[in-house]
Amino acid sequence: MPAPQCASCHAARAALRRPRSGQALCGACFCAAFEAEVLHTVLAGRLLPPGAVVAVGASGGKDSTVLAHVLRELAPRLGVSLRLVAVDEGIGGYRDAALAAVRRQAARWDLPLTVVAYADLFGGWTMDARAPPSTFPLMGPNRPADSSGASL
Repeated sequence: MPAPQCASCHAARAALRRPRSGQALCGACFCAAFEAEVLHTVLAGRLLPPGAVVAVGASGGKDSTVLAHVLRELAPRLGVSLRLVAVDEGIGGYRDAALAAVRRQAARWDLPLTVVAYADLFGGWTMDARAPPSTFPLMGPNRPADSSGASL
């Protein structure tokens, strides 16, 4: 059965159905609705005063990437400036790829990025130095999902 038409634009096929409302939306209309809801929430709650500098904790994962994207889109309407902040815990084979993704995204979006490293904050101390990788079996390249053949 083909996907229904978008309930908002009535031109494109729906890409998803919103769980709470049941509304079927195409990708573009979903993004517009999501951004409008975030804007309403921020304004109604007076969460970000005009002129604020907003630091978004950027892990390189989907949640922080979506948050940074939405705030980047809304920043001109909110009158705020945005910057990304990432933490390098010093876990070899675990954070390197994610930090590279954060750096690429910051460059793509032309956003300032600050990377704070445990080693700089704590006199050379890192998670690897404090506890060897084998102490954290769910983190790093040998976590169970990797060894079971799971892929992204």
